[in-house]
Amino acid sequence: MAARVPAKMKSADVTRFAHRAAQLDKYKPIVSYWCDYHIVQQILAKGLHTADEECMQYTTMLMDKLEQAKTEHANEDAILDDVAAKAYIEQFGLDTFRRADDAVRANQASKQTADTFQAAATFLDLMTIWGPQEPEIASKSKYAKYHALRIAKALKAGEDPNLSNPTQEPATEEADPDPDDPEVRQINGYTQPSVEDAPDAFQLSSVTSAHRDVTMESPAPQTSLATTGAHQSHPDVSPLQQPSPDRTNSAGGGYFPNVPTFTSDSAAPALPTAPPAEPMDHALLPQEDPSMLDAQNYYAGPPKASVPMVPAPEIPLPTPQAPSGGYRSDDASVMSAQKHAKWAMSALNFDDVGTAVKELRLALNSLGAR
Repeated sequence: MAARVPAKMKSADVTRFAHRAAQLDKYKPIVSYWCDYHIVQQILAKGLHTADEECMQYTTMLMDKLEQAKTEHANEDAILDDVAAKAYIEQFGLDTFRRADDAVRANQASKQTADTFQAAATFLDLMTIWGPQEPEIASKSKYAKYHALRIAKALKAGEDPNLSNPTQEPATEEADPDPDDPEVRQINGYTQPSVEDAPDAFQLSSVTSAHRDVTMESPAPQTSLATTGAHQSHPDVSPLQQPSPDRTNSAGGGYFPNVPTFTSDSAAPALPTAPPAEPMDHALLPQEDPSMLDAQNYYAGPPKASVPMVPAPEIPLPTPQAPSGGYRSDDASVMSAQKHAKWAMSALNFDDVGTAVKELRLALNSLGAR
């Protein structure tokens, strides 16, 4: 049973905090402690404890209760440390707010939902103990108070509070950009190849075969155009051998099959011939190594020169130097370091990097590390 709040203190908006402190005294003693703390803070800040004897007794009772809670929870960081306490109260307030908000979104608002919204607003307002409320916390507190009043009014009028719930707009899914859009292509920097751009198997095999034939055949010596008439065939001519003298003037050097010719009684007018090719001096060509005449080695090409892999030089890392005096490992130092490390973790949970760095440095100092 909570002590009755003096009439002269009700104007300070402390009644709702006293109600939640009594409600959670056994269930959530940490939250109850900070509700009482907030009441004392408001009383002393406004000088209400000197209003009359009743106010003085009420204030003294709350201060004794706070000291007793500190003794009973001597190892509780959420009571002894401001950073851990702020994180604890904020998380509890947000959890309470979420339960009420989920009921509204599911169109299941009731009298219990209104009370839960009121409790959430009270817990979120406790954050003013450690400074001004953050915009997000202040917005949620205002939202909770509004819906608590709205639901209570609807129930008092005998109406369904869910009829006035805020409508949930369906989330609009943003369409993926069209890959064929010119701007998208410009951003991507390339055009995706299509099926039509790829060569079919027949063309690919033809090109590969033609390339192989050109590679395997040696170029024919430059000759003058042949005159009409039948030529003698040479079926067993190797491209690696020098052409015989009697084939030097034939088209293709004897490497191509003869084309049948037609003879007529009347001689065709003589065609102009190409200028005679200058004789090639084979002595100017580089002499081939006999081993290069091996077919496998000939078509395989010259071996690639191997490049030795040079490992990157390793940069020696500086060896951490232990302090000359050593670290402190006594129980008091270890407990102090653990305490500051916990506070740093609590600060990081709420993106308070500055406090986390400060606490980690204090933890290192407790162990004698610099």
